[in-house]
Amino acid sequence: MTAGPKILSPEQATARLIVDIVRPARLLVAISGGSDSSGLLVALSKSNSPGSGLSLFAATIDHALRPSSADEARAVAALCGRLDIPHFIRRWEGEKPVTGISDAAREARYRLLVEIADQIDATAILTGHTRDDQAETIAMRAARNGGEENSGLAGMAQAVLLDRRRWLLRPFLATRRADIRDFLTREGQGWIDDPSNLDPHYERVRVRGRLTRESPFDAAAQDVAAARRTALSDEAARLVREDVTIRQGVLAHLHAAGLQGEPAVRRHALSLLAAVLGGRAHALGSDSMDRVMAFLDGGQPGRITAGRVIFDRRRDGLYIVRENRGILPLHVAPGDTAIWDGRYRITNTGPNEIVVGPTAPDRDEALTLFPGVPPAIAMRAAAAMPFIETNALLSTDDRPNKEVAERSIVQPLLAPFDRFLPQFELNLGIEFAVLLGCDGFPRLPVKDSSRKR
Repeated sequence: MTAGPKILSPEQATARLIVDIVRPARLLVAISGGSDSSGLLVALSKSNSPGSGLSLFAATIDHALRPSSADEARAVAALCGRLDIPHFIRRWEGEKPVTGISDAAREARYRLLVEIADQIDATAILTGHTRDDQAETIAMRAARNGGEENSGLAGMAQAVLLDRRRWLLRPFLATRRADIRDFLTREGQGWIDDPSNLDPHYERVRVRGRLTRESPFDAAAQDVAAARRTALSDEAARLVREDVTIRQGVLAHLHAAGLQGEPAVRRHALSLLAAVLGGRAHALGSDSMDRVMAFLDGGQPGRITAGRVIFDRRRDGLYIVRENRGILPLHVAPGDTAIWDGRYRITNTGPNEIVVGPTAPDRDEALTLFPGVPPAIAMRAAAAMPFIETNALLSTDDRPNKEVAERSIVQPLLAPFDRFLPQFELNLGIEFAVLLGCDGFPRLPVKDSSRKR
């Protein structure tokens, strides 16, 4: 799916989606009751015809942040009833954070939407993000860094993979909010105005006011930035495929040939590879990557630490491994699943509590695990691997600890991509998944997609 500078009406945008989507398809529309999401649901309902191979569902996430939220969810349910669309309501339960409420609400919303998508085996989740939302997002990112190297200037991706298993599509990114509201008015359909959309405490609201007063959204520039980001990520994927190996899920080696070539490509690949090996949700920041690139461009053997990983340059290339500081033990109760060090998902299928932590291997063991690797690096890498033991004292011998791995499921994570993998970075994410032995990604469910699994 691509969105160029052309503006699409709600009817055109939904017609394009219906043409592009691979069928049969079960589409879950996230609807809050606001104009954007209501417009998406109504337009899809109007455009979809019997026998189309498309089944529509709707979901409302009640964030429980306002007294009227439950009534609003019921109003959406009534709309879905009139449209004969199955509707689900999920409430964000529990204590809400005092700060960062917008980010926390977004995380909760996507988590609950994925749960519903799993329940109905949805082909894709659809959201009503508009051209206006895109303009605001880019303006906020440009305010932090307006340079061309800022990948955020590409804006929101048309498609995002959530939790490595459910695709989220944004068919309205080339559609204006004003046109959506005109469409709803013609259809005799109202919408709910969220008062937080007028609250200047929120950065997006302040940016929205400036965009309205000062400058229009440059959709052509955004389209160029999106194409640039995709091309850069695809080149980084090629670099990783041709010149990177990963052993035991913890030690990456960039061959000497990979240290040559386009600096921007190396920088992009290394910033995300370091995040994967370091268990961090975001690529290394600009300042950290400036230091790393200056070190590599110096051409001399040595080490530098950034983003919880060690970059160790040798004659045969660059080794990257999690530094051994700050790796804490994790206790996992029977039947529970937990994340260790941001790098592994551990499921305890046994009857006793397990403890996951680093170990201190001897030299011979490390060299066996990492043959041909310099001993100091092999020791470092072995110490970064997950070591699992049980707390149960079932016997006087070591048999319980030897068998505990059979009662545990250890799955490698792609920390920067596990929660959100934007379409821009899909090929690069696939290469990392192959190298770490992660499960494959579901195919992007649109006909014009050339992306791999």
